Amino acid sequence: MLGPSSLTPAALPQPPSAFPVAGRLTAHTPCDPQRAEVERCIRQTYAQRYGALVPAFAPVLLALREEGQVLAAAGYRRAADGPLFLESYLEAPVEQLIAAQAGRPVARAQIVEVGHLAAPRRGEGRRLVQLLGPFLLHEGFDWVVGTVTQELQLMLVRLGLVPLLLGPAHPDALGNQAQYWGSYYQHTPVVLAIHLRRSLRQFLARRVRAMTREAP
Repeated sequence: MLGPSSLTPAALPQPPSAFPVAGRLTAHTPCDPQRAEVERCIRQTYAQRYGALVPAFAPVLLALREEGQVLAAAGYRRAADGPLFLESYLEAPVEQLIAAQAGRPVARAQIVEVGHLAAPRRGEGRRLVQLLGPFLLHEGFDWVVGTVTQELQLMLVRLGLVPLLLGPAHPDALGNQAQYWGSYYQHTPVVLAIHLRRSLRQFLARRVRAMTREAP
């Protein structure tokens, strides 16, 4: 992707009624002038929440926007392009750890790392996550991996997702760079992997059951 791209829920590989999430998702590469405000959202959120200083950003940043305002943001990196940040925490390459639990070979080209999840207001992170899955599936990925706090783990469970636990995220693995992250590691982060297509099916099935119960 060159420059920003904009996707509405209807443009994603699911029917729009399956993901009735307000707002739109925009993608920003380093050459995009609008990327600066997305970086600012991430920096400010991490500074306020953890006293952290984000030292670098993923190659592509995603923003949930409404009326031009950035409501939430995240970044992603393709595993095929090189080592992932979260592999600093792991004892083996991420594709090997996923394959060991999934029971089948997994290629690095199938994996994407998501990080920098930042939502200044309550509820916006959930909206962003609901759009991220279909977007990343549309981009050709099968697995999404990330370092998540206890709070984010709880949100994923509430969405009906069942991730694979790849290992804990210890600050010792980062050496001196751990100092940039403030109190982040007090929130017990772990490295998780989610199979996108299976998780989207589970999420949709959960929504259908909920809608059926609510129907008169």
